[in-house]
Amino acid sequence: MILVIGGAYQGKEDYVREHFGEGYMVINHYHQKIRKQLQQGLEPLKEAEGLLVEDEKLIIICDEVGYGLVPMEPEERLYREQVGRVAGYLAKRANQVIRVVCGIGVRIK
Repeated sequence: MILVIGGAYQGKEDYVREHFGEGYMVINHYHQKIRKQLQQGLEPLKEAEGLLVEDEKLIIICDEVGYGLVPMEPEERLYREQVGRVAGYLAKRANQVIRVVCGIGVRIK
């Protein structure tokens, strides 16, 4: 599994299209899936665990949401925390972790 992270609108999807050929299953906007899981009462970390068993040729694209001001609303703080925890979990298990900034990918693992 390959994890591609970076800020919003930094070119993560374009980077994946440009650098990885056919045959990969790509899950984009994983941070939004985490929000939906929380709204449905699911545990995002358990959902991520199940995801890794399914497909080795998998690329997960996720925004980094933990920078900047801490939200006032408890739900938003929980969401932000869960995105960070899930991203950390995925990064530990990934074959590669790539951070994309301004369209430039840097392999950090």
